[in-house]
Amino acid sequence: MRKAVIPVLFVFSLSANAQEKKTADTAKTTSIQEVVVTSLGIKRQARSLTYSSQQIGGDELTEVKTPNLLNSINGKVSNVQINRTNGVGSSVRVIMRGNKSVNNTQPLYVIDGIPIINGTGKSADIGQYSNMPDPGDVLSSINPDDIESMNFLKGASASALYGSAGGNGAILITTKKGRAGKSSITYSSSLTLDRAYGLPKLQHSYLSYDPSVPGQAPGQSIYSWGAKGESKDYLKDFLQTGTTWVNSLSFQSGNEKSTNYFSIGNTTNKGVVPISYFDQYNISFRNSSKFLDDKLTLDANFIGSLQESKNRQTPGASFSPLTSLYWLPRGVDFDQYGANNYSYLDKTRFLPAQNWWEVNPDGSFKGNPATQNPYWILNRNPVTVSNKNAYGALALSYQINPWLSARVRGNYSWNISDSQRDMSAFSAPSLLANGLNGRILKNIYENSSTYGDVLLIGSPKISESISLDFTVGGSINTTRNKITQIDNAYLANPNLFTLNNLQWNINRAPGDGYHNTYTNMKKQVQSVFASASIGYKNMFYVDMTFRNDWDSSLALTGRTGFDYESAGANVVLSSIFKLPEVINFWKVRGSYATVGLGLPTNITNAMIEYNKGYVYEVDAGTLVYPKSNFIVDNNHKDLFPKPEFNKTFEFGTELRMLNNRLNFDITYYNSNTSNQLLETKIDSYFGGLKPGWYYVNAGKIRNTGFESSLSYKIFNSEKFGWTATVNASANKNKIVELFPASLPIPEGTFFSLAGGGEYTKLMLGGSFGDLYGIKFRRDDQGHILVNEKGVPLADNIPTYLGNPNPKFIMGFNNSFNIGKLGISFLIDGKFGGKVLSLTEKANDLYGVSKASADARDRGGVSIPNAVYAPGTPNAGQAYTGLTNAQDYYKAVGTSEGYGKGVDEAYLYSATTVRLRQASISYTFDINSKYMKNATVSLVGTNLFFFYKKAPFDPEQVSGNTPGGVGVDSFGLPVTRSVGLSLKANF
Repeated sequence: MRKAVIPVLFVFSLSANAQEKKTADTAKTTSIQEVVVTSLGIKRQARSLTYSSQQIGGDELTEVKTPNLLNSINGKVSNVQINRTNGVGSSVRVIMRGNKSVNNTQPLYVIDGIPIINGTGKSADIGQYSNMPDPGDVLSSINPDDIESMNFLKGASASALYGSAGGNGAILITTKKGRAGKSSITYSSSLTLDRAYGLPKLQHSYLSYDPSVPGQAPGQSIYSWGAKGESKDYLKDFLQTGTTWVNSLSFQSGNEKSTNYFSIGNTTNKGVVPISYFDQYNISFRNSSKFLDDKLTLDANFIGSLQESKNRQTPGASFSPLTSLYWLPRGVDFDQYGANNYSYLDKTRFLPAQNWWEVNPDGSFKGNPATQNPYWILNRNPVTVSNKNAYGALALSYQINPWLSARVRGNYSWNISDSQRDMSAFSAPSLLANGLNGRILKNIYENSSTYGDVLLIGSPKISESISLDFTVGGSINTTRNKITQIDNAYLANPNLFTLNNLQWNINRAPGDGYHNTYTNMKKQVQSVFASASIGYKNMFYVDMTFRNDWDSSLALTGRTGFDYESAGANVVLSSIFKLPEVINFWKVRGSYATVGLGLPTNITNAMIEYNKGYVYEVDAGTLVYPKSNFIVDNNHKDLFPKPEFNKTFEFGTELRMLNNRLNFDITYYNSNTSNQLLETKIDSYFGGLKPGWYYVNAGKIRNTGFESSLSYKIFNSEKFGWTATVNASANKNKIVELFPASLPIPEGTFFSLAGGGEYTKLMLGGSFGDLYGIKFRRDDQGHILVNEKGVPLADNIPTYLGNPNPKFIMGFNNSFNIGKLGISFLIDGKFGGKVLSLTEKANDLYGVSKASADARDRGGVSIPNAVYAPGTPNAGQAYTGLTNAQDYYKAVGTSEGYGKGVDEAYLYSATTVRLRQASISYTFDINSKYMKNATVSLVGTNLFFFYKKAPFDPEQVSGNTPGGVGVDSFGLPVTRSVGLSLKANF
């Protein structure tokens, strides 16, 4: 196919005449004649597209504001799964049409036709001892008020021209620009109040001691398995009402030759956890100017932001102030350890020491694991995140003749994320890692990308019947990543958290906090590409694309480039056949595409022999040798490193009925991603290979499913309007292949996903993100086995628990207008899947959960379908008694992490149905000399759940990683936001 595309374009372009001008742009795709933005910023008529895309206007993003604009699309776009991480400003995990790759799961983000890198810092994982929060991403820093529209290209066919970066789909962001002959000022402001809800259900009716027993007192034990008694709920008093204030001011003006748009914005958040805040400042500018009799167009754009946050919540128990309150032994008076009394002056060292029930008079800790005073964590173990983002783009377009234009474009994107956690002396010894003067953790991630391309774009008129749109071009994209990670528990002076106070050349114990790593990576992709769309009488359309990438990540592999193609066609049936008058438009479409993906940056250095130390990382002066190597033995050429490929087929249809008031779109797709880079171990000599760890290309992940959208303007008048939209999708994921058949790797071998804390794994025949953990031990008939006391036994080997990804997603959006009054609400549901709660697992162990108190009230725990285990006096007989609550929960609960307790007891349905957002607005027509109108709105987000069985929000994830889904590891509770917003136009 690739040999045919460019000659066809060349012949057509030489013989063609000017084509008629296309219809003007709009923000929403509601008419078959409208123009939509597609790959590389090229505009196409909606009726000509051979693939599925869905576009939403900027007003839908700002109707109910959220600090990260991607959170605003939840439920509004079919088959787009959004997962939040912890807190305002955190990154968002976006998956379109299912998980496809273990190396890259996120879509490509494109601003005004030019790709950007959505850089992030080090993602948090779901481990209970995680120590750093999610640092946020570039998209979290963009002001939603600057967005004109967003177009979602979900399949490989739609994003094939973007190359490997678009293998998971692309999100095209079009920013606002000034309008000719119009000058205006817009000010918008929203203030919302945030309250935590959906908290773990805790008990306050049993103490941690027995007052009737001499010598027992509060604080002697971390467990709350004592006598009956009342204790105060300190958690509700600890959590506060958060506030989020978002302000934006924009200016736009222009004439026929030049337009300008400028905006500034600010977001200020005070979290629901005390002493936590987030501040962000945005600035953007866009200029579009015409020269040389309007043939030359210059488009320049700049977007910048500064973010500062403190005490953004970290997954895991170690640095969670909430965990300390969950586990607070009942009967301990927390008021004596409050905000004004969390520390005292240690007279031996003249340093602040921690005041906490778990600290002995000599400073040692009682518990295992130790908890800390929540206010000590927030004041003496604070974590700060500082992000800076800058994006600049320049595009020159020259209209060679009425049907042919040339473009030269480029952008530079830079972001830096600096996270630091300071741990003061007298913190828990397990966290200080043998440091007496404190410990410092610091992660600095600096990402930059330079992109440039040259495009030749034509829309020649071949004849009255035949139309042609084509693009030919080339691009070069260079990305750089600089990573600095510091962990030092040897401060020269106590509690002085500066880099020049760290000691390195000292004797240290193994396992101490002692790391200073620096990595500098660079990757470049050079590409040529072409596309053509041929139409016949506005009834038939055929699309073809070709792209070849030369990827530096393939260096040393003997292969530098790879190519891939796509082809699609659609037929407008309503232009061919005479259909009933009720049908205004009907088309069917189909496409097939392949998209390649290079290797991770710098990883092919592992192909060089081990004795060449210059390719290795240096950690505080010590060479770090690679764990794995590539196979370079010529006897195993099939295992040589190669690019990953995604092959996708899709078929769909689009209907518009009842004078275009009813719109329906449905797509079926099948995608197969193969040649994934996995890390595996070979235990013995095989075919000349030495035992050890190797990188191998293997694995095939298949996603099949459908996505649909139905929109109906039920009433459509100025006095009363009602539009209802339903988005629905389903996806099925399967691991068709895992490790190569030619390697001696036992069937059933796992591959752990990054960030999953060993809970999320891939296995042949399973699905992406499957959860694995400990189950109850059962006999051949499936009965749970218990010991002579009725305590359930646990399997020793982790097995499959379930998959957290929803099987079906639906969003139901309604908007009403009653004159100048507007009402809207969005209900969305995610159906199917299983999730795991480590929070409940630990709360049960310590006897602080409501479930543990209810069991005590009932006289014990009833275990259905249980029999006595072999070796017990009543082996094989049914067990129908009640198990002592403390014995039961100490057997199934744990705070020790993976492989302990019984995870099966803490599996919950991931199904949720919620009122995602709602708003009531009224527009006042001012029509004064300076002000035109103003809109006042009452808004709310995450208002309540219609259905939720899990004790946490399954939508929230610990980190933006392939394995960070489906496990609750002491995350921040879901928050409900209600407030007011104002938008004034001058």
